[in-house]
Amino acid sequence: MVLKPITQESADRICCLVIAKYGLGKTSLIRTVLGQQFVDGQWQQVSQPEEKACVLSAESGLLSVRDLLKAGMIEGYEIGSLADFKAAYELLLTTPEMQERYGWVFIDSLSEISDRCDQAMKEKYPDASKNFKRWDDYTDSMITTVKGFRDLKAYNVVFTCLETIDKDQDNRRYVAPAVAGNKLKERLPSFFDEVFYLKIEQDDAGKDHRVFYTQPVNEYPAKDRSGCLSPIEVPNLLAIKNKILTD
Repeated sequence: MVLKPITQESADRICCLVIAKYGLGKTSLIRTVLGQQFVDGQWQQVSQPEEKACVLSAESGLLSVRDLLKAGMIEGYEIGSLADFKAAYELLLTTPEMQERYGWVFIDSLSEISDRCDQAMKEKYPDASKNFKRWDDYTDSMITTVKGFRDLKAYNVVFTCLETIDKDQDNRRYVAPAVAGNKLKERLPSFFDEVFYLKIEQDDAGKDHRVFYTQPVNEYPAKDRSGCLSPIEVPNLLAIKNKILTD
């Protein structure tokens, strides 16, 4: 057996999970990897894009970044099923042209992909007596696929996910990823070095700002294994990547 050494190239990337409520602008985060910043209520191009992004969209559309599609700054594929998700993974993994073309893979969102996978398993196991088998198969399929994308060394990888509110054994509320299946929900954050919770906060003047929590605060899930980030960061994925990899 030949061990594969860790190289500088394989370490010069980030993979993160972004959790947020519906409508908070998770999809628009694509703009931040392309040199855009949200200034005075609108997106502005402050630097030239260094790399293209491949978007895998299981949402109902990319209206919020339609201008990026028209300009050819992002490309991608619609994900309508678990089979589509796996096919996209194989394409990104095995096609040298894809690895040369894209620096980022943006998966929007795990909540929708989880629903697609859950539906596929319901069709595969229509008999209620096989419910345990259905959930085991679902969990294994999702974990294998998520880890596969996470480990695509040629790309920076961003997963978005809706939030849901759960309660622990002491009846305390906490925010969790909105995916089907308790096993997956509990384990999902552990798969990532970086988990960011996107939230709106007000400054002293009462002005709203979107922020990333990078450390767990109250009921919000977040973590930063790099040790390079402040507890609260501006939600700019390119700036965060540069901060992590240059510190």
